[in-house]
Amino acid sequence: MHSYLRAIGFSEIKTRKLLENVYVSSLKTPNRKMITTTGIDTSLIQFEKDFGSNRENMGLTLVGEFDINGSLSIEHYFPYLKGDTYMEFENIAVEKQTDKESYAGVCEDYRLGMTLIFYMLNISDYAKSKWLNYSNRNLTRVKFSGLSIGGTILLGVMKDESQQIYEEKLKKRRNHLLAEAREGNTDAIESLTLEEMDTYTTVAGRVRHEDIMSIVETSFMPCGVECDHYMITAHILKVATITNSYSKELIYNLSLKCNDIYLNVAINAKDLQGEPAVGRRFRGEIWLQGHVQI
Repeated sequence: MHSYLRAIGFSEIKTRKLLENVYVSSLKTPNRKMITTTGIDTSLIQFEKDFGSNRENMGLTLVGEFDINGSLSIEHYFPYLKGDTYMEFENIAVEKQTDKESYAGVCEDYRLGMTLIFYMLNISDYAKSKWLNYSNRNLTRVKFSGLSIGGTILLGVMKDESQQIYEEKLKKRRNHLLAEAREGNTDAIESLTLEEMDTYTTVAGRVRHEDIMSIVETSFMPCGVECDHYMITAHILKVATITNSYSKELIYNLSLKCNDIYLNVAINAKDLQGEPAVGRRFRGEIWLQGHVQI
């Protein structure tokens, strides 16, 4: 069973037998069906079945192989949520996973100062680009999303306009230094090192008298042994509710901003502690997904 099925409203499905009806429904009446040639006599087929109210982009994907004789075999499935906002990067690398027809996206991000790894949703699009020999094109745009099975709502951090302007200037300066450091500029590397030391000293002093969540506004940290899982703390920009059309469970679709990274996160209302609202923050572990513009 997939661990993140409950994030899209299937918390009561805990055995493969209970999943069978959902699986068959996705196979027989998908909202989208993509077929892509991957060999002389085989094709990759991807079914997407939306289970959100008003056909929200949340549901189940089935991926399999279709041969020349009309035989269909489903290889794997996964739940998904599609994001709303495209993010721009210099380059997005895509790597095939070893055990099945699925792909991981990799992109360097100055805003986070780290490499982001995500699970690619539009598998058939990339498989088609490989077959047409377009996979060497430079990929730069992706919509991020995530599924969570446990989260907490935190209060926001109040700031006046002057503080926001000052922090925006510091952020731009840091991004510039990171870009210079990647090119081998020793002065930029030294400046970043000194800034890290100053930050450590400041935090160490403040944490004695303040809660750590009032000092650290947002965070985006790898979590666990799987490379596309992260623990995030992010500002809530928008809250939408989705009712799973099959199970009738309530799902929150949270539009988040974390260190200038925009993403949508789906979480079952049963798994969220607190009441989400614009201006508050979300903290929880997510499985990061991405829909890459091919």
